[in-house]
Amino acid sequence: MKKIFLTFGIAAMMFASCSTPAENDNADSLRIANLSDELQRATDYKDSLLLLMDDIYQGMDQINQQEGLLNNLSASGDNANRREEIRQNLEVIRQKLRTNRELLVQMEKKLAASNDKNGLLAKTIENLKSQIASQETHIAQLNTELQSARTQIAQLNEEVAETKEQMEIETAEKEKAQQEVVETTNQLNRVYYAIGTNKELKNKGLISKKFLGKTKVLDGEFDATYFTPVDKRNFIEVPCNNKSVKLWTNHPDGSYEIIENGNKTKTIKILDPEKFWSVSNHLIIQIG
Repeated sequence: MKKIFLTFGIAAMMFASCSTPAENDNADSLRIANLSDELQRATDYKDSLLLLMDDIYQGMDQINQQEGLLNNLSASGDNANRREEIRQNLEVIRQKLRTNRELLVQMEKKLAASNDKNGLLAKTIENLKSQIASQETHIAQLNTELQSARTQIAQLNEEVAETKEQMEIETAEKEKAQQEVVETTNQLNRVYYAIGTNKELKNKGLISKKFLGKTKVLDGEFDATYFTPVDKRNFIEVPCNNKSVKLWTNHPDGSYEIIENGNKTKTIKILDPEKFWSVSNHLIIQIG
């Protein structure tokens, strides 16, 4: 009986020893294939993570660059186009960070689904997420500074506009006052003269006489348009173009002289304008 069992056992062992090499080869091939797939997935995963890390670090450099531009802009003064360019650049970076954050979330889910207990990868993902959050905060701060600068510049522009307007008002008032002074001065220095024959002067009402009475000057109504207005500051000579000249208005002696020209015609020369016009601001000259 023992002999029978021994024979059966040996046969079984022989059978087993005959089938094991083929089965072992298949199992090894399967394990190698699985390991290759896992290795490829791990390699792809790590490559993606490295690319993402590089992208995130580039984002940090870009943010720092925009911060430098913003600082330079604040130092140099207002530049609306430059500020808008910085704002747009920050928005592009912010959108890129959001995309990277979504990729990290997907990679984190894949790592969890793969049951891979790779602590280094998990820690790397957490660090990258933290860096993205920090960069987003930094961008928000820069946007706040940009908006603050925009507000300050707008206030400064408003103050400049108000100051300019006030200066324009003050300048206009000053010019008006100066013009009024000039006009007043001109008015004070404006005098009038008229030249005509006795008949002409009477017809215009500049002189008048009744019967044997005394001749009156500017008594009653007269034609003011017959007078020529002049500025006594530069009116120093009156060419009469006539040999016979008589002054009907009163002017102090010594303030003028009557000069005879080569052709016997007369010219009145005013020697002292202030004194000459001190009694009357009208000069009536009769000729002929």
